[in-house]
Amino acid sequence: MSQPFHHIQSLLSPEDLQEIDALVTGANFADGKATATMAAKQVKNNLQLDKQDGAYKAILSVINRAVENSNYFQAAAQPKSIYPFIISKYGAGQFYGWHVDSPLMGDPMIRTDMAMTIFLSDPATYEGGELVLQGAAGPVAFKPAKGDAILYPCQFLHCVNEIRSGERLAAITWLQSNIRSAEQRQLLFELNQVQGVLQQRDPFSPESALMLQAYSNLFRMWADV
Repeated sequence: MSQPFHHIQSLLSPEDLQEIDALVTGANFADGKATATMAAKQVKNNLQLDKQDGAYKAILSVINRAVENSNYFQAAAQPKSIYPFIISKYGAGQFYGWHVDSPLMGDPMIRTDMAMTIFLSDPATYEGGELVLQGAAGPVAFKPAKGDAILYPCQFLHCVNEIRSGERLAAITWLQSNIRSAEQRQLLFELNQVQGVLQQRDPFSPESALMLQAYSNLFRMWADV
């Protein structure tokens, strides 16, 4: 089965990023340990945008709009509930050591099926800071373009490498999916992508209709609503 780590390119548009850059300038950041739970508190060393800061709601609005309009994200995550984004900042010497996310978060509580990091800094402007996921075949490191996102199941150990120079800004969230099983969710995503290709080639082909039927029936069988 394919690796269930999704690299969503250009989740945020250049206009979105320009707006966020303007909003975050001068915003108030606090110690990130305030939102860490369990053993994560011992390995977390970063800053987070104060949710009482006026910039937070405006940034959240920009990001939420992009997420709602992303066909890739919607197909891969099948979101039921999304935790409010955290805007994190790492400077030189800061990091987030190996940890696993809490299984339940928020008020009201959601089950954390998937997590997503949206990269808000140009990778050329900082050294280190890779998001590293401990996959079945070993660690996989991500340091994508500004505006890209990495979406992944929460059962994996992961970390953020220490920043050696520069500054790394990112938006982080967790979500509960309509499909509880990571394997079933990934299979539905792959069927969705194939059906989309078939429909583009010929929207009225029997193959496209049959694939959509199979996708819909499996979704109905596995949906956790």
